[in-house]
Amino acid sequence: MSTSPHNGFTWTETRPGRWERDIDEAEQFYTSLAKTYEGSGRMFFAITGHISLCIPVPEDKTIQDQERRVEDALRKAWIRLRYDHPTIGGWVEYDENQRKCVKVYETFLNDEQQKSWLDNTFHFISTEVTGAEWCNSDPPTPKLPTLFVISPPTLARDENKIVQRDLIFRSPHDIIDGIGTLQLFNNLCRHASEAYYLQSSYEIPLFGSEVANLSPPFRVAANLPSAPTQTQKVLFDETTSYNASCRQDCKLMGVTFKDGAILPGKHQRVSLTLSKVQTTKLLQACRRLGASLTHAFHTAIAMSIRDMQKRTEDARPMRYINYCLINERGRCAPPFSAPSHAAAVYHSVSGKSLVVDLIVPGTTNSEGKMNTNEKEFKRILKDIKHFYYEMQHGSDRLPLIPLNWTLVTPPYPIHSGSAIIPPVPRPNSLPSVSISSMGVIENIIAPKHGLFELHNPWVTGEELGTGLGVFLGTWGGQLCLSAAYNAAWHDDKEVLEYLKNCMSIVLKCVEQEDL
Repeated sequence: MSTSPHNGFTWTETRPGRWERDIDEAEQFYTSLAKTYEGSGRMFFAITGHISLCIPVPEDKTIQDQERRVEDALRKAWIRLRYDHPTIGGWVEYDENQRKCVKVYETFLNDEQQKSWLDNTFHFISTEVTGAEWCNSDPPTPKLPTLFVISPPTLARDENKIVQRDLIFRSPHDIIDGIGTLQLFNNLCRHASEAYYLQSSYEIPLFGSEVANLSPPFRVAANLPSAPTQTQKVLFDETTSYNASCRQDCKLMGVTFKDGAILPGKHQRVSLTLSKVQTTKLLQACRRLGASLTHAFHTAIAMSIRDMQKRTEDARPMRYINYCLINERGRCAPPFSAPSHAAAVYHSVSGKSLVVDLIVPGTTNSEGKMNTNEKEFKRILKDIKHFYYEMQHGSDRLPLIPLNWTLVTPPYPIHSGSAIIPPVPRPNSLPSVSISSMGVIENIIAPKHGLFELHNPWVTGEELGTGLGVFLGTWGGQLCLSAAYNAAWHDDKEVLEYLKNCMSIVLKCVEQEDL
């Protein structure tokens, strides 16, 4: 728990069993954005986490017996997870008396309340599609973080003599972020494995004391000052001026999308996976360049948007503008830097805009598109590497994070002191592409917990806009490049083609010897 100067961020019991605290700027961004789009019936940037489990069936057991044992273990693990990470039982609401948003947690005062929470947040789904396909079928976004346990097609289950389950975690983004979701999966599967072995002797701690595990906001976790210094305010003002100047006297590039729809449709995800051999070669090539996979693919993202642009007779300069996302858990003070505080929003956005200038070739260009790519790749990669380094290691960066969040946060919709559901914003006519890097996911999730073998972990944030959200991560030595998009403005063939172009640029340009 925290004390002054962050008294508002300290979890405080406001009535028996109910705890509240203020939310910080990172949480406010996701809360405000979700409220702004509430009229669509969907939740902007709602987290979807996915992981598959495979558990062998002993010779002396039937598949049905093993399924019951596994499902019982998962149910117990979910309750234990609520004790370890009580924030997953919380939510954000607007307090009309205080006229601000607050994060709320209510502990169980009796067994009926625990049962009610379990019934509302833990669901078995029997279906003939995979978990990944189910995620693309427009699943609900509940108010509270919820776990869906998906049974795969019966034929595959019976033929392989294993119990397979796809775990789908759905949550508002103001409760947890992507890295936190992966950490949560690891903790969940660890508990499930333990509950599987211990069965009836597996014990869950008594609720009431779990409030000591409630996570503070990033401001407290990172020991940020309550207010910026005058020097930091000057730096922030310089950043806003720079960002504005970047959009003047230039042609901005955007992602092409289908016109017509006013409201967002279904959130969708598509992905590409490299083989282990290809991934190893690519990692080695990036190391020779002193670059990360994130640097390389962010470079390709910008160049692939360039390749989308309509050609004119003459070549013309255009500009890609975006930002980078930074995992800040390593900069939090213990214990908040550990997976024990997975259910928190501990990441940042670069306040300063990432700017990439490119040339859209004309129809008379004799060199051709790919030759141009090869020439420009090294220059852009160098600029992106420098930008990421500056954003991650700048000496004054951390205290500016709260201010940086305010740059992208829409006003929370209020009328006469009460929260309202506003009209859904019109589609962005010049959308861009962002990238979220999960890194080496085995560093976050153990591939095996006892008999529980884990496969295909991934995370997305629900996309309700016209842009694309690209996600990057490696698992089992294989790189996965995926994209989240909205079906109202894009289709799977188009987005897959975009990912393939990004992959092609990286594979071709990173391994060029003259780079």
